[in-house]
Amino acid sequence: SRTLDNPWTLSFPSGWGAPAELRIKDLQAWKELDLSPEGKAFSGTVTYTTTFNLDEVMPAMHYFLDLGRVEMIAVVSLNGKPLRTLWAPPYNLDLTDAVKPGENTLTVEVTSTWFNRLVYDAGQPEANRKTWTINGPDKKEPLRNSGLLGPVVLKTESSVQK
Repeated sequence: SRTLDNPWTLSFPSGWGAPAELRIKDLQAWKELDLSPEGKAFSGTVTYTTTFNLDEVMPAMHYFLDLGRVEMIAVVSLNGKPLRTLWAPPYNLDLTDAVKPGENTLTVEVTSTWFNRLVYDAGQPEANRKTWTINGPDKKEPLRNSGLLGPVVLKTESSVQK
């Protein structure tokens, strides 16, 4: 097994205080990224993209991906092929039918809850709020971890029966 440690590109939707793209070396919660206070409180879907290389794809091997910790839902694609939506631990899936020799492009769309945005908006003047609820969290609530927290690990297993 090996941890995927190439840089990740995060793509945020516009209009929510985060940059269109952010490149990071280490996976961490959105609230820990170098973003504006509004960006740290982002709630919604962020697309993570990275690459990894395989010298060869062995026919007698199965390839699995373990996303580690995810807050909350992950939609996984490899080389443009949609694979699975994972919404509860363990965040694992079989990549065997999608891996190829050489460079592989992994895409993970991670969707959080609205909690952090509701906390952020509770501290904003009403005219500046983008969300509202009848009884939401207080502006003093700490932000919760959101995003792909990892570690993301590629695992192989022989498909030959012993």
